[in-house]
Amino acid sequence: MSRVVFYHRRFKVLKIGESSFVIVRKYTRSYSEHSHLSSLQGAIQLIRLLDQGLMPSSEYLKESARRLLKEKEFNRLRKLS
Repeated sequence: MSRVVFYHRRFKVLKIGESSFVIVRKYTRSYSEHSHLSSLQGAIQLIRLLDQGLMPSSEYLKESARRLLKEKEFNRLRKLS
């Protein structure tokens, strides 16, 4: 059973296990726009980076961003300096 543990603008974080979280886009009918993370803090940090228009530096989080965003949104992300 999952439960919502965090909301932020266009995303929400679901806790789906003891230490397993899923970020999903709100207001979408498709489950394809989601990403699995192992910590709530990591999920929140990823959402905040995306909200600021910044590309995560880790390859895993880059792929998470690609899955959460539409193609145009992903291509607009700026790299962290």
